[in-house]
Amino acid sequence: MQKTIHLYIKQTEAVDQEVRTTIGCMFPDFDFSMYAKVLREIELLFSGKKPGFEACDTPYHDWSHTLGVLLATARLLHGVHMGRQPLSERTVSLCLCAALFHDAGYIRRSDEPGPGARFTASHVQRGIDLFEDYARTGDFSMGDFMDLECMILCTDPALSPDTIVFSNLETMLAGHVLGTADILAQMSDDIYLEKLPLLFLEFSEAGITEFSSEYDLFMKTLGFYSFMRSKMRNRLSNVAASMAVHFRERHGVGRDLYAEAVDRNMEYLADLLQEYGEQYATGLRRRLDRQGHPIVLAA
Repeated sequence: MQKTIHLYIKQTEAVDQEVRTTIGCMFPDFDFSMYAKVLREIELLFSGKKPGFEACDTPYHDWSHTLGVLLATARLLHGVHMGRQPLSERTVSLCLCAALFHDAGYIRRSDEPGPGARFTASHVQRGIDLFEDYARTGDFSMGDFMDLECMILCTDPALSPDTIVFSNLETMLAGHVLGTADILAQMSDDIYLEKLPLLFLEFSEAGITEFSSEYDLFMKTLGFYSFMRSKMRNRLSNVAASMAVHFRERHGVGRDLYAEAVDRNMEYLADLLQEYGEQYATGLRRRLDRQGHPIVLAA
């Protein structure tokens, strides 16, 4: 008998449903009202339907990426809650909202020149500032804002998680969940390699000169993953290890499907570079508009 698990979900309604089902496994009576309002707010923001803002124009850090991080965050929160440390409903709710806001800083205001990628270095703080404006609606306390800010800061690649001052250990754990989910959602994506040229485009538009060409970015991605794997283990509390708990408790499959997907991508990348070298694009066969395919496992 086969068990179908949708690892890649890229439609808002489907992601929302899986998030609700996953969090419901932790708290059957969970209050989704705050999360639902923020989900609507951020979807409007990215789609260009929020007055005073332009639609998202960053091809890599797009709405699909935010949905991927949201889903990975919910799954990790569940894994941590079930297998490592019980989390409060408040912390879970704030962490889901932080996942939605974490890349909102790429969105341009209507009076700001483009492209949005020019805010690469400052997008984390811009996202926090946007949340601060939103928090004035009255749904969030000052303590909520401070905790959510710390969670979002965990996604800043230029900031060491060790330097973030959290209000308590549970908030730190949630921040580390979000920082880890941001990494895993990107690198496990079934079109991660096909999207790397879009990331290079964003870097170029931002004036980042660390990579001299798309090929240089591809060459350095294996080293980047090695660095990120160490970061997840040593600076983000190794919460990634809880992903296997999620799949065991939610689906009856005791494997970390995210780790397996990342490993497949890295193996594919290594083979690609070895076989094609600078002609790496020859081996990229997946379409960028490809829909997420379910992972089919033996139950």
